[in-house]
Amino acid sequence: MALKLQPSFTETEHPTQELSSQLPVPDPSTCQDLLHTVPSLAPLPEHLSNLAMRVVLEDVGCPAEAHYLQLQLIRVGGKDLTETLIHESQKHTQEERTGNNEAILRDLGGVSGELRRVQRSVTLPEVCASGHGWVMYETAALMIKFAEKLPSTELVREFKSAAITVTEKCTDESWEYLEEITKRLIKSPDIKDVTLPIEDEIYFFVQMTILLKRVILDWLQNFFQAHFG
Repeated sequence: MALKLQPSFTETEHPTQELSSQLPVPDPSTCQDLLHTVPSLAPLPEHLSNLAMRVVLEDVGCPAEAHYLQLQLIRVGGKDLTETLIHESQKHTQEERTGNNEAILRDLGGVSGELRRVQRSVTLPEVCASGHGWVMYETAALMIKFAEKLPSTELVREFKSAAITVTEKCTDESWEYLEEITKRLIKSPDIKDVTLPIEDEIYFFVQMTILLKRVILDWLQNFFQAHFG
C-alpha cells in the first residue's frame, strides 16, 4: 500500500475541486505511474475500486488509462453495471461542484465523503491529521462501513475492530494488523458469496472515488512540486 503522502490541505477544504484546477495535465509516463500509487482497498469489491480508479484517471487527465480500465471492467463486470456506476459518479461530481449537498445526501442515503471530512475534522485524532494518517483513517472508515454489510462472523468482527483501531491510532502497527486480518478475510468463506445491493455498490463506489481522487491529486501535487518547483 502506497502511504507516503503528505496532505496539502485542511479537512474543511474541498481539495479535489481546488487542486484539479491548479495542477497541469500529467504526461503519459506519469499516468502510468499513477496506477501504482493508490492504496489497496481490499476487501472492498475489486471491480468497484478499479472503476473508481478509472473515473479518477479520467478526471485528472489520463484518458488512455481510464479507457483501458473501463474495457477491462466491462469484460469482467458487465457493461450495464459499469455504466450505471459511472453515471452515479458523474452525477455526484456535478452536484458537488454546484454545492447541492442535499441531493448528495439523499442519493447516497447518508453523509457524503466531503461533508463527512468536515464533520470529522473536529474529532479526528491528531496523529491521523498528519503524514499519511489521513489515508489510513479514510480507508479504515470505509472498511468499517463494509464490515457492517458482511455476515457477523468472528473474523468479520475482528476485521471491524482492527479497522476501528486504525481510525483511533493511525499508526503503522495498527495498519499492519488490519492488513493481516484483511488477508485472512479475503481467503475465508465469510465474504465469498457476499453480494451488495446496487444502492450499497453506488455508495461504496462514490466514497472510493472521493478517496482515490484525493490520494491521486495529492501525489500529483507532490510530484510536480518536486520536479518543477
